Amino acid sequence: MRKFIAALAAVSLLCAQTAACAYANDNDYSWAETEIEYCRTNGIMTGDENGDLNPGGTLTRAQMAKMLVEGFELDKEDTASSQPAPSEIPMQNSFSDVSQDMWYYSYAETLREYMTQPGDRFNGDEIVTREEFASTLVRASGLTEGNIRNSGMLEVNFKDADEVSSKYRTLMTIAVERAYFRGSDGYLRPQDDLTRAEVCALLYRVIESNKGNITLTWEDLGIEQTYTPLLGEAQISLESAKAWAEAKGAAELFINAADYYWQYGELTGIRPEILYAQAAKETGYGKYGGAVTPDMNNFAGIKKYGATGDEKDDHESFATQEDGVRAHFNHMSAYIGLEPMGEVHGRYNSVKSLSWAGTIKNVEALGGRWCPDLYYGYSIVRNYLNNMSNY
Repeated sequence: MRKFIAALAAVSLLCAQTAACAYANDNDYSWAETEIEYCRTNGIMTGDENGDLNPGGTLTRAQMAKMLVEGFELDKEDTASSQPAPSEIPMQNSFSDVSQDMWYYSYAETLREYMTQPGDRFNGDEIVTREEFASTLVRASGLTEGNIRNSGMLEVNFKDADEVSSKYRTLMTIAVERAYFRGSDGYLRPQDDLTRAEVCALLYRVIESNKGNITLTWEDLGIEQTYTPLLGEAQISLESAKAWAEAKGAAELFINAADYYWQYGELTGIRPEILYAQAAKETGYGKYGGAVTPDMNNFAGIKKYGATGDEKDDHESFATQEDGVRAHFNHMSAYIGLEPMGEVHGRYNSVKSLSWAGTIKNVEALGGRWCPDLYYGYSIVRNYLNNMSNY
């Protein structure tokens, strides 16, 4: 059953990668049939007296409150918010325009904690925009602004990024980088309305992925997809890479390490500029500043075998710069499917044991593999590699 649901979800998510299928035919919502039924079955969305769910209808704030509270079981004590059940909420009015006899009173009260800068009025009949829903969805799923990973990704990927309201920008970024929310054709359309069918698709996507029933990957990100090969001859010279590093104010140790990157690029067939760009991301251009310190010669944030924490002792330490660079290439070799060079570190073998080891052929596919961030590979290309090519 789980595989069947996942298969249906894959079809729906593939449809969503086109121009937001919901806009294609106002009367055809077959693309969201699975998700709509999911919301109906789980009591997330109910219809009128005839059972019509009105998938093409827009979403009001009151309806959003009900769908998020029911969908994420925000009334359960075992959730991160520890919210009481709607029926147990003390008889108080957080919103001046929501009386206790309104059908959505308890939902509005519960949702208040997850709203961004809620005011005195709830305005339950007001239509919800895409940015408000995405931001409230992120909070309801258990994430906060502190969970952001790629602060500048909206500007890099969407032509209308500046239309996202400042109060929603961080949460909207999180929604996109987690593949919870997607744009199409290079636009987010943050001020547009959402159809009820689209909302069902989003809720299904987030709730079921959080439960582990479906897996979202780097290809589910609603951005322009690119495929940057990891293998091949260097397309950027050593001198240009050093000039780029110097222009970025890189530490001297990082600039000097470039020689080893181009040396091992020739020996392995892995494009050195890609791993050098990744090292810039991982080390802050050799300035580090995190758990890993410069003396560890760990340019890729490689952890020790079996390590689950993020302290200094959880990371590998290499005797020399060359050893650290070689370890970086060896680690990537496990992802690509190449034989390592010399003695390997413990984490290499753990990667080799994974089912997808040897299948990663492009930089973008590192997202969700090298680290949990689905946008990780794209970030290397769009924030570092593309900039390096200008030198």
